[in-house]
Amino acid sequence: MDFRSDNTCPPAPEVLARLQNSLAVGESAYAEDEISAATKARLSRIFEREVDYFPVFTGTAANALAIAQLSGSFGEVVCSESSHIFADECGAVEFHSQARLRPISGNMGKLVPESLPPLTDSGDVHRGRPTVLSLSQSTETGLAYRPEEIVSLTQKARAAGVRVHMDGTRFANALAFTGATPAELSWQAGVDVLCLGATKGGAIGAEAVIFFSPEDAKEFRRMMKRSGHLGARMWFLSAQISAWLEDDFWLRSARHGNMMAALLDRLLRAKGIQPLYPVEANMIFVEMSAGQSVRLSEMGFLHYLAVQPDGRIAVRVVTSQATLETEVEALADAIGRCLATSAGRLA
Repeated sequence: MDFRSDNTCPPAPEVLARLQNSLAVGESAYAEDEISAATKARLSRIFEREVDYFPVFTGTAANALAIAQLSGSFGEVVCSESSHIFADECGAVEFHSQARLRPISGNMGKLVPESLPPLTDSGDVHRGRPTVLSLSQSTETGLAYRPEEIVSLTQKARAAGVRVHMDGTRFANALAFTGATPAELSWQAGVDVLCLGATKGGAIGAEAVIFFSPEDAKEFRRMMKRSGHLGARMWFLSAQISAWLEDDFWLRSARHGNMMAALLDRLLRAKGIQPLYPVEANMIFVEMSAGQSVRLSEMGFLHYLAVQPDGRIAVRVVTSQATLETEVEALADAIGRCLATSAGRLA
């Protein structure tokens, strides 16, 4: 059973079925097609304002190009030390934007106002100037920012003239947990650009870059073209995103993933096992030795083992829209057996 991430499960049948119906005819190339226009209109309704929408192939491309669009010259991008853009995107943001990432610590992987460095431009020619604050929603530790938490960060950014990017690869999971609206978790809280992830929610491979101001979106298609991310048949991406959004499937998918994580949390706690972080989205972290992690894999449960911001080593397991209760129950039992042993050897 594969719990490494929510992008290792099959695409959602709901998306595949609707996608097939959308691809029966040809369309205009380079995201100037009717499906992309309809997806833009749908997103504008969802976010309660006119948005500019651009489909891209990967989350890394979405983040790197969106930040490059906002950052400008000589920029510094303030982000969490555990953020995907810093830890897992091979320097893509720095490559495309020529800005420097400035990772900082927070509270269990979540940025808090007191953790932010000075955001004003010092005027020192020997230093970069802060240009973008990047937030992950939900975070790489599985926590969700509430609207008021986002506001507390974006207010400091706004006061210093710093723009705000949100890596929303699991934005839907944060919506499902907080009960907030998409608008409340994004532009109403001060976010300038949202990279909305559909791949981990059931799409084959499609992400949406959403700008909340037309000024910010100017020339973004040129940015996509120059970086090799403006494909001809972009409607293949928009059709996935449209199908994912239809009938609120994106939210139902996220709720299911969250529910499976919450079930695992309850089952582990019943065994006296305390996850490292509150379970707010679809990820759970359990402190475990390398030997115990190997044993868990040998038992058939794939996962990632990683050093956490506080230095502890933990197993990360991720549930998805395709996760079954029986799989969660089996995983909880396996984790319990591994932790009941010494150095990963079953008694």
